[in-house]
Amino acid sequence: MAQAEKVLKPRIYGNMPAVFLRKDGRFEIKLQITGGMLTPQQVQRVGEVASMYGSQVHLTMRQEVSILGVPEEHLEKALAELKEVGLRPGSAGMVFRNVVSCLGATYCFKAAAETITLAREIGNRFTGEKTPGPLKVGIGGCPFPCTRPQFNEIGLMGRVRPKIDLEKCTGCGKCVEVCKVGATKIVDGKAVIDYNKCVMCGRCVAVCPEAAKYSAEKGFIVFVGGRGSWPPHEGWTLCDMVPREEIMPLIERILQVYRDGAKPGMRMREFINSLGFEEFKRRVMG
Repeated sequence: MAQAEKVLKPRIYGNMPAVFLRKDGRFEIKLQITGGMLTPQQVQRVGEVASMYGSQVHLTMRQEVSILGVPEEHLEKALAELKEVGLRPGSAGMVFRNVVSCLGATYCFKAAAETITLAREIGNRFTGEKTPGPLKVGIGGCPFPCTRPQFNEIGLMGRVRPKIDLEKCTGCGKCVEVCKVGATKIVDGKAVIDYNKCVMCGRCVAVCPEAAKYSAEKGFIVFVGGRGSWPPHEGWTLCDMVPREEIMPLIERILQVYRDGAKPGMRMREFINSLGFEEFKRRVMG
């Protein structure tokens, strides 16, 4: 009779939830990364550590990097060498997870808001803090966000409210060409905005050759209670135009209400459902 295969049980290494045993009998090191941004030195070190101690590198859905196939006896060396370039395991368990972000206005022609600095500020302040349930944050630089912030516990979506200087407008139609929702048209040789249709993506502002369209107001839609796993749920809109300088205090208040009322293990969506969204909003905004 063939000897029974050894049954492996899931376990973490030490007190690090992001370093854990995989089905192949070796460990995964999941590195905490904010906004998907790495320095060239960090990218090089990940490759070196994976080559020496691991087998493959996996890019996760949440912009993190995992080194797979690390034998337990090499974990301390691998972790020490990663730490030398500022890479640490993290973002697992009942904590404020890593912040996911698009490239934002610093790099993207279509973005309405800067995102990378904001993601780092949020990550430096909150990532790793204990929360009742896993808490995920996503930031998108425009209302057509590749990062899907509305499917996170806290989601931020950049917006720009456009206005028109009619004296500068030449009626070229560039803004009409880029508008995805048909909110702009040319009437009597001038651009006209239908604010009932406008999603405030800012693309018309970005392409206006005469600077006739400009940003009258900038801010972020803030979503709460979204969830990306099955079944997926889009979050509730808590606020629709929050200035950049008010984002951090708002997140503080959201976390305070969540921590004060949620039972251990309760995701934010479940907590909001238990209260009712209007009551949750009252507690946060009141």
